[in-house]
Amino acid sequence: MKTIVVLVKEVPDPAGLGVSKSKAQIFEREKRIINPADRFALELALQLKDRGLARVVTVSVGSHSTSGTLKELYALGADEVILIVTRNELSRNQIASAISNYLLKIDFDIVLAGSYSTINNLGEVPQRVAAELKLPFKSEISSVENLEEKFVATVKPEFSRPRRPSAKMILLARKKEVRAVELDFELPPADVMRLSTELP
Repeated sequence: MKTIVVLVKEVPDPAGLGVSKSKAQIFEREKRIINPADRFALELALQLKDRGLARVVTVSVGSHSTSGTLKELYALGADEVILIVTRNELSRNQIASAISNYLLKIDFDIVLAGSYSTINNLGEVPQRVAAELKLPFKSEISSVENLEEKFVATVKPEFSRPRRPSAKMILLARKKEVRAVELDFELPPADVMRLSTELP
């Protein structure tokens, strides 16, 4: 059985953003959600799992407080939820390095990710991960034709409607633990660009 890794990011809930009375400041309320584009990547991986072809592992980078949001991934059907714990805000190249370093230590077959982040509307991290792992990169796929090919890809938004967790799965997910992984290497400086111009 193949192992599909889905990269997931926790982002502020747009419904939880407010504007000050003077309209000079945008502030964030407590609620945070899974990046909407990442849900499409997860859905594609879960469809392969439904067919008995793969197990699904999600990987996220963030602080310990992120783990509460990530438990929803268990409710949706992820087999394992990994949180690479950081204490400071990381740049995109640092996030990619943290993910790549972790993936080099495990067995995986395919890496899927959302095509953009609601925070900055960019989708650089998957490309950077592909470059660091020296794997082919595919943009906005809607299916996986060859499970024997090892690659990193972003998933086309709205290729299929992401599933919603059932009440039973939500209850079961509450009992599960997000596996926290500490960084055990020195991150590159935030201003260093590590993305090659030619992806393998």
